[in-house]
Amino acid sequence: MASLLFVRFFDETVAYLPYASVESIRADVHLTYAQAGLLLFLYPAVGLLTTPLGVLVDRANRRVLVALGGLGYGAGLCLFAAAGSFWALFVAVCVMGTVGDLLVTAGEVSLVEIAGDNAEPALARANLLAALGDLAGPLLLAGALWSGLGWRAAFWAAGVAMTVYGAWLATRPLPAPAPPDEDESALSALLSVARDRRVIVAGLLVALIVVFDDTFVGFAVAFLITGQDSSPAVATVVIGAGMTGGAAAAAWASRTNGRRVSLRTCGWALAAGAFLLVLVPHPMAAAVAMALVGAAVNLAWIILQARYMTLRPGQAGTTSSVAEAVSQVGVVTPLVIGLLADKAGLPVAMWLYCAVAVVFVVSTRRDT
Repeated sequence: MASLLFVRFFDETVAYLPYASVESIRADVHLTYAQAGLLLFLYPAVGLLTTPLGVLVDRANRRVLVALGGLGYGAGLCLFAAAGSFWALFVAVCVMGTVGDLLVTAGEVSLVEIAGDNAEPALARANLLAALGDLAGPLLLAGALWSGLGWRAAFWAAGVAMTVYGAWLATRPLPAPAPPDEDESALSALLSVARDRRVIVAGLLVALIVVFDDTFVGFAVAFLITGQDSSPAVATVVIGAGMTGGAAAAAWASRTNGRRVSLRTCGWALAAGAFLLVLVPHPMAAAVAMALVGAAVNLAWIILQARYMTLRPGQAGTTSSVAEAVSQVGVVTPLVIGLLADKAGLPVAMWLYCAVAVVFVVSTRRDT
């Protein structure tokens, strides 16, 4: 099981690189801003289009799938590092988005099946390593830029590391999927899961949580600097508090004897953090607010992921893919925030995050 805990670590480390190095890539490859934006949009969009691969995870050899995912992801990163044109980057992103989702879904489904009744603590450990991956990505890129090697060196290093990881996973024994119902085709299985109200509800709850992911951090930094007159250094420290809160929450949840919190509790912590950030213009209050948001988001994600991946035994891969596809409705929030900020100012737009937190609290009123 230990080898599978690192799936999210590698994925989170790699996911940071295209977003943080976009300006360096744009200048080096001579992209327009429209082309750069399309590549950033394409990265998660390809994963959404590969939702049917979840059925494959429930029916095919898991070891082959995770190995192909890791090796393919590594190849995509190396293609990205060597790219000299928009279309070369386009192909690399398509490869990364497709096999990256295959790696993560197959790896996490295998992890949950191995963990059995301890699925939630196992996912918490994986999320703790994912939080470390959030730190590893910036360090890798900063090291590449500081050394003068440039953004390509970071992608080459990540590609080699991911390839080695894929080869290592190929040697690991993983649980075989349960035999599918002989009368149910792959399409029927996918449609059956997609019609399951429990899966849709879980996906919509995840959608409310992902609103407070990376894009929230970006807007929070801008709000602290422009709306509260904090320096960039202070804003960075405040964001660090949020990452620390998330990591601490994942570490606490990884204890098998740890007391489980409810989604309702996570909702109240999320709302408290969002309102505190907007209402109290002080760096210390902002640090506490971001720590609350970071902890709430990580704990809620762990609870929801463990819940939907165990809803339908034998169909964890399909269920995971459908729930996470539904959760993509949350990606429109940053667009709305940006449009509202342009019209009314960022301090006004930040109230939308408070509204989303309230919706999450109301949506979890029966989860005690």
